[in-house]
Amino acid sequence: MTHYLIMDLGFVCKGPGDTDDAFDAFSDRVLDELIKLQMSGDVGIVGDPDITASLTERTMSILLGIEASTLQDADRLFMANVRCALHAAGCHTAGWPNYEPAENDFPPARKAEFAEA
Repeated sequence: MTHYLIMDLGFVCKGPGDTDDAFDAFSDRVLDELIKLQMSGDVGIVGDPDITASLTERTMSILLGIEASTLQDADRLFMANVRCALHAAGCHTAGWPNYEPAENDFPPARKAEFAEA
């Protein structure tokens, strides 16, 4: 079942350089990251992600179509993808260091091998 979820977010700039152009670029990065997640084969994201932003109010609405059995599962997938996109776009959780990946592409995940007990 496809669930369409939307989240309204407000932002403040904690550093120098807070301009409408800077927030516009940030909004574009968030959308780009959501599209990367959708195109990377995340089968949970259906359709094209969409963002509406107000440059003067520093607000953003994020809309995603999520394929999941229940609304609760859709909500979890939505939150995981939005959080991932925000982090990748340079928005970090308060109090956390702001690290960026050293390379543009993440290495592939591999199967964990556990020692037998």
